[in-house]
Amino acid sequence: MTKERIRRYLGSCVVASLLAMPAGLAMAQEAGKPMTIRLEPKALAGVDTGKAVVVKGRAGRTPQRFLLEGISYMNPVGVVLRPVEAGDEVALSITKYAWNQPLREGSTDEAPLRFLFRTEGEFQVSVSADAADTPYRLLVWVGEETQPDFAPVVVDASTFDGGGGGFPWTWAVIGLLVLAVAVMAVLMMRRKRA
Repeated sequence: MTKERIRRYLGSCVVASLLAMPAGLAMAQEAGKPMTIRLEPKALAGVDTGKAVVVKGRAGRTPQRFLLEGISYMNPVGVVLRPVEAGDEVALSITKYAWNQPLREGSTDEAPLRFLFRTEGEFQVSVSADAADTPYRLLVWVGEETQPDFAPVVVDASTFDGGGGGFPWTWAVIGLLVLAVAVMAVLMMRRKRA
């Protein structure tokens, strides 16, 4: 899939999933303590290829953290965040190892914020907002493994002109080099005797 096709597909998945999905995860969080929730994408109605998970939550200053594992580099990944009400600003950061070192981050107050990428193993998502109890919707989509069409590394010599025998002058050059080495060896032997 090309990047543009993935973007268009994610756009349609966002509309289908965020409007027609049953309630996602309800976020209950202790004051001041970030909690981490492991997400497991599954086949969803309205998502034709790949698996997805939708989170319906309420963000505040303490980030809500999500972890996804078992991702292959061959799987395209899409993360989409949007506030429920226009004007509410929510922030998103995507990290790989440390929560305080985002690889991608952004915020939105109306239009969905989208990130498309590939990774191996796991990645983490944090959602936060300046105003407490800000409702948001988060969609994480993991596409089917892409199967690249590689050209074969080894091919028949008969597919090349000349049958793969090489150029005739190549053998002549090799013969001259062997002759030059033999002459030099004979000359060095004579010097040693004298």
